[in-house]
This record gives sequence, C-alpha cells and structure tokens, in this order.
Amino acid sequence: MELKDRILLKLSRMNTYLDELEELLPQDEEDFIHDLKTKRACQKTIEAVIEEVLDILSMLVSYFKLGLPESEDDIVRIAEKKGIISSELAAKVKSMKGFRNILVHKYGEIDDEETYIFLTHELKDFAAFEKEVKQYLKKK
Repeated sequence: MELKDRILLKLSRMNTYLDELEELLPQDEEDFIHDLKTKRACQKTIEAVIEEVLDILSMLVSYFKLGLPESEDDIVRIAEKKGIISSELAAKVKSMKGFRNILVHKYGEIDDEETYIFLTHELKDFAAFEKEVKQYLKKK
C-alpha cells in the first residue's frame, strides 16, 4: 500500500472516531461529568483520534526522510518546520498531545470540565489537520 493510501486510511479512521465521539458526547456538561461510562468512552475515543494524528505525522516525517525525531515533540516540530502543518496547527497538535498524555498517563487528576470543553470546542482542529495533510500530499 502506498503512503498516500495509508495516510488516507488513517484519516478515515480518525474521522470515524470523531463521528463516534459526536454520538457519545452528551449535549450537557453535567451529564458528561456524572456518567462514568460515557466519560470514559469519550476519553478513550479522543485518545484514539489523537494517536491517529501523531501516527500520520510520524509516517510523513519518516517516509520523506525529514529528520530523526527523538520524541513526539520532535515529530511535530519537524512537521511544522518542513511545511506538513502550519505553525498554528503545530501548536494545536502539541496541545492535543499534552491532553492525550494526561488521559493516558493521568498526570495529575483529569479535569472533567476541561475535558468536556476540549471535546466540544477543539474538534474542528482535526478537520484543519486533515486539510493541511492532504494539501501536503498533493504537493508531493
């Protein structure tokens, strides 16, 4: 399978997870906070979405031999420097990665209100990510 096809498959999977998240996420913050199963399902789903983003960037950096990253932060930095994603989007991806780390590693307590805000206000960043990645692939 060619790189473009693998990237498109990962973008499709990312969008599937986002659709699932939209179905899972209650309209009311209080419902989210007090429903443990829904809260955990949403957390695991957004974690999977962010993993797809990081995987895509890693694949692009590796395939085009853009550098030897030592960390996920390096992957994002290289992707920004080499024009895969804009500086604005790179900052958002770093924020996504930080949020994912909190969910995965439970660095401190997970703030349910902040999680709900992220899930209801930051999902548009994934569409911007898809757009920029597709534009980069068209150039290559």
